[in-house]
Amino acid sequence: MSTDSLTKAARRLIDLGVDAFSGPDTDEFVAEAGRAHAARETHLNATAEAVAARLPGASAEEIAAGVYENFIWTHFVCKLLMTAAPAAAVDFTHKRFDIGELSRRLETTGAAILSGFHYSGYPLAALGLAMSPVAPLISKARVDVLDQGSENLGNQVVYLSDRSAALQFTRGLKQGRSAWLMVDVVLPDVRTVSTRFLGRDMDVVAGMGKIARLSGRPCVPVFWAMTGQGAKLTTGTPILPAERSEEEFTQDFVTSQAEFVAEQPTQWLEWYSVLDAAPRLRAEIKRGNEELWARVAPALQ
Repeated sequence: MSTDSLTKAARRLIDLGVDAFSGPDTDEFVAEAGRAHAARETHLNATAEAVAARLPGASAEEIAAGVYENFIWTHFVCKLLMTAAPAAAVDFTHKRFDIGELSRRLETTGAAILSGFHYSGYPLAALGLAMSPVAPLISKARVDVLDQGSENLGNQVVYLSDRSAALQFTRGLKQGRSAWLMVDVVLPDVRTVSTRFLGRDMDVVAGMGKIARLSGRPCVPVFWAMTGQGAKLTTGTPILPAERSEEEFTQDFVTSQAEFVAEQPTQWLEWYSVLDAAPRLRAEIKRGNEELWARVAPALQ
């Protein structure tokens, strides 16, 4: 049996099941994991730098601390429980993830591209939608914990590494199935579109505008402020593809997200992605994640 304090704390969370998403044990785990992450200072400093440049007058250090706490909760509480107790994670989304507004919106628009930035608890948001009556196609860069959230997601997942990904989304939308896409995280060798975000340049993943144009379906911007108590998913004004360039379509989407981020800055986990050093920062944070997971993983055995 491991004597690592973080492993023990992870086991306590797993034993709590659906109640592990919030509470004293969760807060203690987030605090300990946050202190132990090798890239803690990198994440805090980079986030504060990005916030200071785009939200002048805001308390950049305070916002960065909130973002970091949500980052740890998302990557090491949500993903831990989705891996160790997938049924509990599905139960949590059914009971505490309110998608009523989105459902009503889709009754009006029909099938749509559903897109938001990587906000706190985004794996739970994707799982909640996947297991709901909306049941959109889910875009993913790679196999991850969402695959373990349910054994019934096989026909919903579209991997972006698949050359036919855009075709799958377009075909699904034409057939009346919505699609969940996230474009704020730019990985190497991915085509991008240049936009303006909170007064400065920001590159996002290209292709959403083309999928919308080819399918004839709009994009419905989505937002949520996830906590251990749950979340309500809200929507913005649908972005229509008719007679719009890819750049215009994508800019309207980014503008919708910028308004939410300005109001709820601690919810967006990817502030550092707007910096020129983002590839190096992402690699360093990824290494820190892997090192921390090596301490947490024994709790799954």
